[in-house]
Amino acid sequence: MKKLLPLLFLPLAARAEIKERIAAVVNGQPIAVSEVEERVAPELARLATGPAGEAQRKDLLHRGLEQLIDERLVESEASSLGLDIPEEELQHLIESLAKQNGMDVAQFREAIAQQGISYETVRDTLRRQQLMVRLLQYRVKPRKVSDEEVQAAYANLAAEGDVEVRARHIYIAAADGLTPARLKAQEAKAQEALRRVRAGETFAKVARDLSEGPTAKEGGDMGYFKRGQLQPALDRAAFSLQPGQVSDLIRTSGEHGGWHLLLIEDRRKLPPKPLVEVQEEIRNRLANDSILKEREHYLASLRKSAQIDEKL
Repeated sequence: MKKLLPLLFLPLAARAEIKERIAAVVNGQPIAVSEVEERVAPELARLATGPAGEAQRKDLLHRGLEQLIDERLVESEASSLGLDIPEEELQHLIESLAKQNGMDVAQFREAIAQQGISYETVRDTLRRQQLMVRLLQYRVKPRKVSDEEVQAAYANLAAEGDVEVRARHIYIAAADGLTPARLKAQEAKAQEALRRVRAGETFAKVARDLSEGPTAKEGGDMGYFKRGQLQPALDRAAFSLQPGQVSDLIRTSGEHGGWHLLLIEDRRKLPPKPLVEVQEEIRNRLANDSILKEREHYLASLRKSAQIDEKL
């Protein structure tokens, strides 16, 4: 109680200031603006000043708040089901995150403290994110895809025809959880790669010099690949470009997130494979698409039944 007593004697103006710092209230539980700012701190640090930067700032804060609201709803639902993340699993997640930043846990704690991010905040965020994974596994079950659905999807693919492309790839690693300083350095490296390619250096040379991907020694050569073999953002870029074209920098998230640059070298049509050879691949793709849709529906249902007052 000693830490709470001073709040009772704050002047009215100070109380109003505290109220203004609430970004949202979810089922009676507040989310502070400072929590939202901390969630998107690396991105906020890179924004330009002026009207354009302010608009981007508002968008970032809104997206960060939406993530936090989903996490609070998931946390509450998981608690009602008795789901939790064991301490040893949480510790393993922290150790993995530190390793991704090239540090041990002690160094990682010091690094995030220097960026104004508390160790407790990192632990809590990781726990909530893992709870979301656990709850979705519990609630969202893959549905059985019928043979008729597979045949219909195959007919569409055969009618449209398919292509494969050959590309070169530059990858600059930036997995989720990097410290703001490390993230900024990696982004600068990605921008340097883009600048050199646009200045006329060969893509292969820049890949050998800067890429952190497995194809760096081969000048980024990925060989030929078909639709669906890359991450969705890379897949869309690769199959929207023509031979000789270079993509913009593509940002991906997750454990293997980062910045990517693609050069399309060739594009060729493929004859359709027999249904028997691709039916399980199609079935899995349809099942995965279904899980993603169900995930969004489930999160939407949690929001619909919750009391959410957004103030940001």
